[in-house]
Amino acid sequence: MRPRIIEFLNERFGVSIFGWLVPDPSTMYAITMLVCLIVFVRRAKVARLSQSHALAAAIWAMIGGLIGARVFFLLQHPGWVIARPGIIFSVSGGTASWGAYLGGIMGFWGYLASRREATLPYLDVIASLLGLGPFLARWSCFLNGDDFGTLSGLPWAVAYPHGSIPFAHQAQQGLINPLADLSLPLHPNQLYLSLNGLFLFFLFTFIWKRYRLAPGVLFCLYWAVYSFNRFFLEFFRGSSPREYLSILSFPQVMTLVIFAAAVSGIVFLRRSRQSFEAVKAAATDGLE
Repeated sequence: MRPRIIEFLNERFGVSIFGWLVPDPSTMYAITMLVCLIVFVRRAKVARLSQSHALAAAIWAMIGGLIGARVFFLLQHPGWVIARPGIIFSVSGGTASWGAYLGGIMGFWGYLASRREATLPYLDVIASLLGLGPFLARWSCFLNGDDFGTLSGLPWAVAYPHGSIPFAHQAQQGLINPLADLSLPLHPNQLYLSLNGLFLFFLFTFIWKRYRLAPGVLFCLYWAVYSFNRFFLEFFRGSSPREYLSILSFPQVMTLVIFAAAVSGIVFLRRSRQSFEAVKAAATDGLE
């Protein structure tokens, strides 16, 4: 998709500079990590948390996310690993966002736990900006053409160029002539996910600044809202087969699991805080 965007912009403005201005997918991932890192460290300072620990935890989260994204993808495609064991050690190839999320959390939590830092306050800070991740990173998916949407006749539907992932998918299904120039128009599902990320960024920035929740609740609340939104946005996605009950894709099953875990986490953390406050109040009364 990136070459088509560059060609369109160059023709529209009568220049030839957009080949330098429109980033490639790998660069977009790097930009995403850098922006999230800067915002997180700054917000950690506002929350009166250690900036050095915040920086180190974020770096470990990135390392864990990169490893998790690759490992999760390979676990989803065991047939590929059996047929070509060498792909295990390949630095290029498919990744999975759920693996990035899980690996990132493990790396983040692991670092702070190893330094005996209170983890939940840092998680709440990162929850305030987590929406920036999909907001920026999903543009990488759009440029690359993966995670494409279902067929659409809407004015903003996108037709992908010959040789792109959506084009090859439609040609394989017999929906288009393999010699055609463009695919059939599709929902820009990547951009829907990007806009959802932007919405979550503003929403949770507001909640983080305005309300004082029990430690860890904001983090769990983010994943509850994210998984809820993601479940419905997945119906616009054409790149994932409906493998479960003929109506649900693997990402949708993951959203249900994450939603249940997040809601359980909110209930547990709220009850823990209420119990702590009750014990504290009883101790105070006893001293009086």
